[in-house]
Amino acid sequence: MFSSMKKFALLTAFSLIASACTAGIPSDEESVEGLADTISSGCNTSSGILPTMASLGVASAMELKRWEPLTDFTRATVNGLYQLTLSSAGLSRCAAMGNSCQNIKGLLGLQDTSVSQVINQNRFNPSSYRQELLSAYDRQFQRIDSIKKNTPSLLPAPHNLTKVGGPTNLGIGACGPHWVFKPTTPTGGVYPNPVNLKNNLYFINQNTNPFVAFTVTSEANVAIDPIDGDNSTPVTTSGTCPTYELDRVYDPSNTFLGKCCVTVSGVNGAMQAIPRAPGYLGCKGGAVPTR
Repeated sequence: MFSSMKKFALLTAFSLIASACTAGIPSDEESVEGLADTISSGCNTSSGILPTMASLGVASAMELKRWEPLTDFTRATVNGLYQLTLSSAGLSRCAAMGNSCQNIKGLLGLQDTSVSQVINQNRFNPSSYRQELLSAYDRQFQRIDSIKKNTPSLLPAPHNLTKVGGPTNLGIGACGPHWVFKPTTPTGGVYPNPVNLKNNLYFINQNTNPFVAFTVTSEANVAIDPIDGDNSTPVTTSGTCPTYELDRVYDPSNTFLGKCCVTVSGVNGAMQAIPRAPGYLGCKGGAVPTR
């Protein structure tokens, strides 16, 4: 059912050599249509929570251009719910990187219970997602605190992440096609300790999320794979009334707003804005298309 879902990985050179499907990183424009046949369908999504957390990692790399969760995120009450949100430092970083972090804000907005007005909570449970993000943020703090006290050499160095390719199938048996990033020092130099970056990924459940599989290439390229359409409008759609994974799509231009769709469970419906999740549309079963 979730055949084009994804993991998120720093790929070892050995993985790339061993894969007969991988021959470098294709360009950004390469279509991912048809990749489902080569992608595992056995990835546990935990009612959509785990791939959504992986998508938050992707959005952080795309918009904040780093993984510094204890700096860029915080816990606060938003719309009456205690949840993970961007910190003041995170918002400043968004501006410094030349964007408003709309993708991150949309993914964080999916913590709000109003999501269930559009998407069946059996497909995606916003309350469970919110609780898991809060718990994972605690684990992030505990991990970094432990490293500082016991093994400071494992602390990730300051870094920037730059997208260098994707989405593409890297042929590693992961859950789906990847976005690929290169870590550097803040001044653009060679990143000194790429293996340590995994210690900044506990906020998306680095150890237990099947969509996270951390390894390192000699080039230290970071390959990250959210569900198709969770960090950008899908490259391709199929059918007059398409089905979207987790019954949602990131579409900040509202290209699909009001158009027909079919839920993953096979119910005809229409694309509607997801409350408090800017840029996201959901396929609401039984809704009447307006376009």
